Amino acid sequence: MAEHLRKRGTAVVVRYGKVLLVKDRGRHRYSLPGGGVKPHERSYQAAARELYEETNLRAINTTYLCSFAGSASMHKAFIIEAEGHVHLRSHGELDGYMWWDMKSDIPAFGHVYAIMDYYKNKCVNQ
Repeated sequence: MAEHLRKRGTAVVVRYGKVLLVKDRGRHRYSLPGGGVKPHERSYQAAARELYEETNLRAINTTYLCSFAGSASMHKAFIIEAEGHVHLRSHGELDGYMWWDMKSDIPAFGHVYAIMDYYKNKCVNQ
């Protein structure tokens, strides 16, 4: 069933108890940074590459978190320790970002809530 889903490397970047979310240009809902896995690329490499391309943050450490089958993508999510400050390209695919407290009700895609629930249960509530 999940064979038809697009493979996606997904980045979970947490700083000061908040997770980085991004918003595609013209979209209303937020998602976790990341994108499609290219041929001969590993999921963690795609997550780190997309994080840099989208936000200018450089991954310095990646740790596998979970896999999640969304409606269109098979997410391989990685906790990424990153350096730098978020900078969106003026003509890039994103038009917004936020540091989400993981509590506030925000317009986000389902994968955000599912992956962050897993993160909170695995990493925060130990």
